[in-house]
Amino acid sequence: MTSARGSIRHEGRTIEYDIIRRPAVTRRIHLEMDRNGVLQVVAPRGMSHQALNRALQKRSQRVDRFLGEARARLRDLPELSWLSGEAHLFLGKRYPLEVSVQTSKTGAVALEEGKIRVLSTGDRPEQVKNQVVRWYRQQAQRQFARRLALFCNDAPWVGPELPPLRLRRMKRTWGSCSSKGVITLNTHLVKAPADMVDYVIAHEICHLQEPNHGKAFYALQRGFYPPWRAARARLRAEGHLFLHE
Repeated sequence: MTSARGSIRHEGRTIEYDIIRRPAVTRRIHLEMDRNGVLQVVAPRGMSHQALNRALQKRSQRVDRFLGEARARLRDLPELSWLSGEAHLFLGKRYPLEVSVQTSKTGAVALEEGKIRVLSTGDRPEQVKNQVVRWYRQQAQRQFARRLALFCNDAPWVGPELPPLRLRRMKRTWGSCSSKGVITLNTHLVKAPADMVDYVIAHEICHLQEPNHGKAFYALQRGFYPPWRAARARLRAEGHLFLHE
């Protein structure tokens, strides 16, 4: 949730930002950018606006570099047309759409012969998009539930019953774990390669044992999913591709 706005100065220019507060963020400042190119600063819980602004001003060069790189990535993303031949991501690979229109009220989407085949109920791109988005959700439910079960089998702190799994289309968060043990995953994550999906699921399973991002959490994550750093780095670098729609 956006709680306030702030600004810093860098080389004679003003850099404005939104301040975001998330309960799970307790230690480090995170920089993000929304789809409109607005800088968002995720602040640690308990850090005052004044302390946050001082920290950002001290690192203004780094902030400016992040914003420039993030906006360049945004410009590189073409507007999606949702027409036949356009490539769309699924589990880290790109597949061309093959759209055909039928007159009935029900459509269908399937991954067949290296294509995402869409039997659409109309010829408008928005209709095709809605069908593919629903298909992504169905695939996310199937893929995430399977991986969650596999990882929970290797987590001795998880009981015989799997934690509840919920899906949401989110703009910034890949996953979360509530105080009641409910794991929520971003449906866009189904577009990412398997190692990134596994990292997010393993991360949230670790939160069932260690709610906060302290030393105990990172020690647990390191033992439970050793390649977490590489997967996190890739997800941060490529995540904008999976959110694009």
